[in-house]
This record gives sequence, structure tokens and C-alpha cells, in this order.
Amino acid sequence: MTRLIINPDTASAWDIPLTQGTLSLGRADSNDFVIAHSSVSASHCEVTFNGDVARIKDLGSSNGTFVEGELVEEALLKNGQTLRIGDVTVRFESDVVATKMPVARARVSASAGGHCKIHSRSAARFSCPNCHGLFCDLCVSVRRDKGKMAYFCRSCSVECNQVEEPQEVDEPEQSFARAAMGAFSYPIKGDGIFLLIVGGLFLSLLDGAQYLARFAFGSGLVAFLFLFVFGGGYLVSYLRKILTASALGENRVPDWPEVDDFLADIIIPFLQLLGTMAVCFAPALLMMIFGPADSEWLGWAIFAMVLLGCAYFPMAFTAVAMFDSVMALNPLVIIPSILRILGTYLFAVILFAAILFVRWLGDVLLPKLIQPRLLWWIASEFIGLYLLMLEVRILGLLYRAKKHELGWFSR
Repeated sequence: MTRLIINPDTASAWDIPLTQGTLSLGRADSNDFVIAHSSVSASHCEVTFNGDVARIKDLGSSNGTFVEGELVEEALLKNGQTLRIGDVTVRFESDVVATKMPVARARVSASAGGHCKIHSRSAARFSCPNCHGLFCDLCVSVRRDKGKMAYFCRSCSVECNQVEEPQEVDEPEQSFARAAMGAFSYPIKGDGIFLLIVGGLFLSLLDGAQYLARFAFGSGLVAFLFLFVFGGGYLVSYLRKILTASALGENRVPDWPEVDDFLADIIIPFLQLLGTMAVCFAPALLMMIFGPADSEWLGWAIFAMVLLGCAYFPMAFTAVAMFDSVMALNPLVIIPSILRILGTYLFAVILFAAILFVRWLGDVLLPKLIQPRLLWWIASEFIGLYLLMLEVRILGLLYRAKKHELGWFSR
């Protein structure tokens, strides 16, 4: 008999008998066998049993498929081997022994679906043989060992396996200023224009639904709050995806994110944005509330605090996106980071100010130039999305150009 034993040697163990043909395994109900565990992707892997040979193939899962602790894309199986599907342990048992059992080492790429443990929307580049974590090149420690660069898991201090060899790109180095100027065409390159059109229409419909819902009571108010949080969280998820992709050197506009986990993909990004804004602008807000109303200097002080918040925000947003944690808002992280790259960062802030001015100018002029109001509304959504994509692209380029000076992911 040939079978897979899920959770072997435990009280919750159960069998998947293998018959001739291919069986799909994953979390979704559409699979031949459902493994209901959060670490298992909707369509995680498939097992093919053909004659005397059993083969497992990963289907682009987020947390990978492992054979005897080794990350694989596809591998032949032999009796008694221990597999891991996400975090679920599986044992393969068969009374048939294949004559040759090579294992194909995984070469994870963005298209293959292997993603970083920390930056879940970034392609994995390294695998830790100890904790089996997948990491992008932002999330490993880099050391020089015998004249060569070595990459180590920051948790285990174990040297990582490179699961995708970086492609050599024969391009001249660009200064950040030059790269930032080139970013203006980024949102409309290749598939970007299609993604921009779809995104603009989606945001227009979402804003329209919010506009209608906010005038209703009861369920309408609940609907408004849901749409507000969903729209904000989804947009932040996408902007962070662009930022991290740009930081990794990718020049293609990423696809709109899928919502597999509402908490992780919508709620947490939304709350992280609120936390970032609170830290950046809390001093100005507190001064407005508690400052002496009859003071001559209060208005100027509030204005100064708002300017400081605007200057703090780009680095704060970048740090939260990179670390995927509001703990990165710590002034002991942000302020030294700004000072290390002060000249370049000031250039980026000035560029953002110019972009914000363009957005304000568009809001003033578009109602006069475009009629009816519905067309102006849709045009405003397209322009706003384009400028947001441009801003986070610039932040990603800023990190990529100055990541060694920032040293965020170094030991």
C-alpha cells in the first residue's frame, strides 16, 4: 500500500491513500484532499503516483514543500521519507521502492510563488536549513567569509542556502536622483498602465460606495466603516508591495494583491498606517488640543510640527513596510536613518512636496476643466493612484540606493 500519513505518530494522524494518477493537496475545498492548516496554501502541492514512482510537486505555495528538511519544487519520494507541507508533517510510506530517487533543489522565484517569511509579498532568495524559513535579500545578515559574501539567518545564525541565483544585470549604476526622475514613467510601464486603469476604476467604485453608505444609518454606517477599512488596508498593502519590490530591484509593476487572510492583508496594514500617521503627527495634534489658545506662537509651532511630521513620514512609512512592524517607528531607528542619508533624503522630501503640490493643483483645476462631475471624480482617482505609486516607487529606490548606509538588516 502507498500512502501519505498526515501528522504521523500523533493522535490526530490520518491517511491519504495514493492511487494511480495525481492528487492535489491544499487548504481550499477544491483539492482532492484538504489539509486545514493556516500554513498550508489554498493549492499547495500535488502528488503523482505512476506505476512504481511517486512524485511530489509544489504548486507555488507560500511556505514551501520540504522533503527530509530540504525545500523542493519537485522530487521523487521513497519509503519512510518525512515531508513538510507548510508546517504540517507528513510521512510517505510505500511497499514499492523506486530505483532512482533524485531530488530537485528548489529554485524559488516570484513566479514560482516562494515568498519571504517577513516580507510575505516579496520573492524568497534564501532558505535557512535550520528553521526552514524563506527570506528575501533584505532579511538575511551579510558577512564576508574567506573573501566571499555569505548570507545568514538572523534568527539562527546559520548560513542560508541560496534558492535562486541572482541574475547578473549589466546596467550602469544610477544615482538616486537619476533613478527617481525615471520613476515618473514606472506606473505606466508594461502592465502598469492596465493595473493603473483597473485600480483607478476600483477605487472610484469603492469611494462611490463609501459616499452612499455614509449617509445611511445602522447597517449603512457599518458598511461605510467596512469599506473605509477595506479600501485603506488594500491600498496600503499594494503600495507596500510596490515599495518592497522596488527595494529588491524589480522594475515591473507588481500585480494587485490577493486577499488570502483579511487580518494580515487588510486590517494589519490599515492599523500600521494609522500608527505611522499617529506617531508622525501626534505632536502637532497634541499642541492643537492642549496648547494655550491665546498664545501668539501657537500657530507657528503647530505649523512647524506639521512640517516635521511630513519630513518624518516617508522614512517612517518605509521602515514599517520593510520591517512589517510598527516597532520600526521608534525615533531611535528613524532619526539616525534620516541623518545617515540626510542629503539624499531631503531631495526625496522635496520631490514629495512637489508631487503633493501637483495633486493639490489637480484638485483645484480638474473640476473646472472636466465636466460632468463624475468624470472629474474618476480622473482624480487615476491621478491620485498614479502619484501614490510614484511616491512609494521613489521610497523603494531610496532604500535600494542607501540600504548599506541605513544598515537596517545588518547584524
